[in-house]
Formats: sequence, structure tokens, C-alpha cells
Amino acid sequence: MTGRPHIRGEMEKRFAGLMVNVSICPTKCDINEYIRVRLSEDEMPDAMDESLEAEILEKVPENVSEM
Repeated sequence: MTGRPHIRGEMEKRFAGLMVNVSICPTKCDINEYIRVRLSEDEMPDAMDESLEAEILEKVPENVSEM
């Protein structure tokens, strides 16, 4: 079962002693690869120049919090 951090307390109450928490966090490289794949699927690739793509690849990974 997976869940977000904000429900951990409820899960621990319901499954006391029967669960193990494993944190999974993407690396900056993982995030960049995901963004690159999504940008390659853009139906209007000419709408974005290299400068904007570079800015997206720089700013988004910096601002990703625990999801």
C-alpha cells in the first residue's frame, strides 16, 4: 500500500505493528528525465524555445517538495 506522508498517523493506527514505512524520493535526475519525456511529447514544440526549456529544467526540480 502506498500513501502520502499526511496520512501516516491514520495508517499507523489502523495497521499498528503490521506496516513498514519506506520513503521514496525522486532525485533531481529523475525529475529532469520525467520533464524531458513530457516535453518531448508536446504537441506544439515550436511554442517553446531552448531558453524556456532550460529554465523549466532548472527551476522545477529545485522547487519540488516531498510528494
